[in-house]
Amino acid sequence: MVKDWKQAAKYNASQATFLEGMLLKNVDPGGTLLYVDYSVFYGGMRDLRQISWEPLQKHSINNILRIQNHQYSAEIQPRRLMEEGCYDEEECIVRETVKQLPRTPVSKDSVYILSAFHTMDITENLERRWMSWSGAKVILWKCPKDLKLRRITFLRSTTERDSYSYLVLAECEEGMNCLNLARQFADHLKDRRCGLVGLYKVERYYIPQLARSHSSSTV
Repeated sequence: MVKDWKQAAKYNASQATFLEGMLLKNVDPGGTLLYVDYSVFYGGMRDLRQISWEPLQKHSINNILRIQNHQYSAEIQPRRLMEEGCYDEEECIVRETVKQLPRTPVSKDSVYILSAFHTMDITENLERRWMSWSGAKVILWKCPKDLKLRRITFLRSTTERDSYSYLVLAECEEGMNCLNLARQFADHLKDRRCGLVGLYKVERYYIPQLARSHSSSTV
């Protein structure tokens, strides 16, 4: 898995619009989505070659979710690649003093709570109310202080072919130090039926300036 991911990461890092990327692993070995391959592009990918998808396509779609976060793509032309796994960032809520970038972890103890949703339609009305139906308000106001919630990102799929129409990704700085508490909070979101919810730790991350990807642990 890591070898294949490194090939995709190398290609992503070669893109002029690439900002950063990371591989997340579900803390629950029996989780529906075992890995999340998350990368961020300013204005989206413009290269129509889909090399970044190929190394990972041999794995089951049920085990890996590929997310390419296209920041600000609606305002930048030419419009980015619209493909499965490509998501537009609709909104990002950050804690006071936290900058929009980087999205890679600031702490080795960071965890990410991912909520994934499938809807029949993608509508402006639905997106205006995203904080209510997605559980983002619960995360914003009820996330235990010890977890140190850092940001909440709301993403929309660029194509109807994706398994998930919308994603909410919440970053907590101290999740691994309070793992039981993080699990309890994720379970609380599951009980509220806030989409498909998973709790993830950081396996590896990389940015364009570094030739090698960093590792928080091994797969």
